[in-house]
Amino acid sequence: MTGVQIICGLVILSLAATAAPAPRLKPLPGEAVEVEVAKGVKMTFCWIPEGKATLGSPSSEKCRSVEETEREFTTKGFWMGKYPVTQAEWETVMGNNPSGFSKGGRFKEQVAGVDTNRFPVDSVSWNDCQDFLKKANQKLKMPAAMRQGRLALPHEDQWEYACRGGKGNEQPFYFGKELNGTLANVDGSNPYGARTTGPFLDRTSEVGRYERAAPHPWRLCDMCGNVWQWCENIHEDWNEQRVLRGGSWYMPAAMARSAGRFRDLPDFRYFGNGFRVVVLP
Repeated sequence: MTGVQIICGLVILSLAATAAPAPRLKPLPGEAVEVEVAKGVKMTFCWIPEGKATLGSPSSEKCRSVEETEREFTTKGFWMGKYPVTQAEWETVMGNNPSGFSKGGRFKEQVAGVDTNRFPVDSVSWNDCQDFLKKANQKLKMPAAMRQGRLALPHEDQWEYACRGGKGNEQPFYFGKELNGTLANVDGSNPYGARTTGPFLDRTSEVGRYERAAPHPWRLCDMCGNVWQWCENIHEDWNEQRVLRGGSWYMPAAMARSAGRFRDLPDFRYFGNGFRVVVLP
């Protein structure tokens, strides 16, 4: 605002100080930030907002497992990878590509002539993921928009909270109650809740392929299907076995429900297993 003063016949203009807008203490839900995890390689992370939610599935949910116990989860918010870790990201950090669906992989015929750089890395064990995280954290460059932290696998409760996108647990998927392969990469010939069957790609697919068809409230992609995603925690009923969430390209749609759970030994490599990461303080 401009002020006017007249002193000894002179007109003096003065500019009133304008208060700078207060910085936001927390990002907006779904706000995206890029993080450099290796030279020339940036991963996109989305802000998962603070909140409280009921996880697990209600007793009325079709195909429900007894492992899907309902429980309350509270978080102050965290950053999660928008996509599962891709083959290009893995190869840049690790110097190799173990994926079955790659140029030199076990199923190379099924992706012949296809650029798989943006496909999720597959055939990685939980232990392999730890090696990736160790190397990536050594070269991690956090942007100003994020506080300092380290990359890690999510706890499965973090994963499910993020997957549900604030929609609660009264619907099996964040996008509704049906899945037949049109909204996520699963075996559409074995649908869930839908009256008709859908596509079955018989392989992994580029991350983000279904973003427009099934937009996530917090902008995450491939939370359902494509590859199972390793989580940090041990399964409570299976000794050393680690939890996987999200379903996979070769599994029935029911396995891609938000509450669906799987588990494997930490050294087990399988063409349906991949992972995504979070940022921890």
